[in-house]
Amino acid sequence: MRLGFEKHPVTNLRQALTGFERSGFTVLWQPDRDSALLAAPGAPWAVVLLEVHDVELELGAGGVYLLDAPAEVDGFAHAHEDRDWVVEPCDHPLGRYAALRTRAALPQRFLSPSSALARHLPAPPGSVG
Repeated sequence: MRLGFEKHPVTNLRQALTGFERSGFTVLWQPDRDSALLAAPGAPWAVVLLEVHDVELELGAGGVYLLDAPAEVDGFAHAHEDRDWVVEPCDHPLGRYAALRTRAALPQRFLSPSSALARHLPAPPGSVG
């Protein structure tokens, strides 16, 4: 498991994109009309995902932890079924996804990236490529 990028739920994607673009961020990919993946100024990889989503907005901004295989998301959730899973493992345009709220009310998100998303992420440590 490794930290992939930050997720920032928003109510207005266009307005949020304008603010990030004014700060030098670049849109790498828009998988749908409600989300956009951004690179930091001068960086080639994704660092922020903006997404319009009511449940995610309730969770708040936070990191997305990457898992290598879709089954790992389900396995992780199953191994920690006593946690407060706000989003049960599901298919998402970005890959296999789940999210929980910690006892401190912080979000933790877990994702096995789709091949379309993986193009915008650095290779996992130890991979050949």
